[in-house]
Amino acid sequence: MKKLNILLLSALAAVSGSALAMGGTVEQGKNFTNLNLEMGKSSSGLYVESNWLKNTEDGTQTGGVGAGYNLEVGPVMLNAGAKAIYLGPKKGDNGVAFPIGGGVNVALTDSIHVYGEGYVAPEGLNNSVKNYVEANGGVSWTPITPVTLKVGYRHVSVDGKDGRPGHTLIDGAYVGGGVTF
Repeated sequence: MKKLNILLLSALAAVSGSALAMGGTVEQGKNFTNLNLEMGKSSSGLYVESNWLKNTEDGTQTGGVGAGYNLEVGPVMLNAGAKAIYLGPKKGDNGVAFPIGGGVNVALTDSIHVYGEGYVAPEGLNNSVKNYVEANGGVSWTPITPVTLKVGYRHVSVDGKDGRPGHTLIDGAYVGGGVTF
């Protein structure tokens, strides 16, 4: 079994042997800011990413790192991955979550893409809440390489446990921009 795992990991690394583009984006909603850094997210193969998300109204924040695998099928990029997220809501349920999920990015033209992703960490994959959910979707436009502009909608919420209520950390539309090099 160990040899099979090594062989599988080697095959995935070989398939993802293309150059890994690096990038960063900033998204601003009415009541939140999201900063994201990534490497390899725009090409087939392995990718890593990190983000910091803050609710500017009540100080709630999350931050984390993630890794996954992209598979490009024509104009569609599918990905699956996992994250390690620090939860810092101001409701007494600070902790960590390990959500798993994935997403899709569809190229409508060379410069316009529609994207969506979702991650979930049920009770067994976190230490302070019953369930963690995040979803993000929108449209991106690349007027000139390396600049990308985005509009979308982001939602992050938790279901409380041990008598603490569930609550929404982030929920709303955003505009953003980023650079990939």
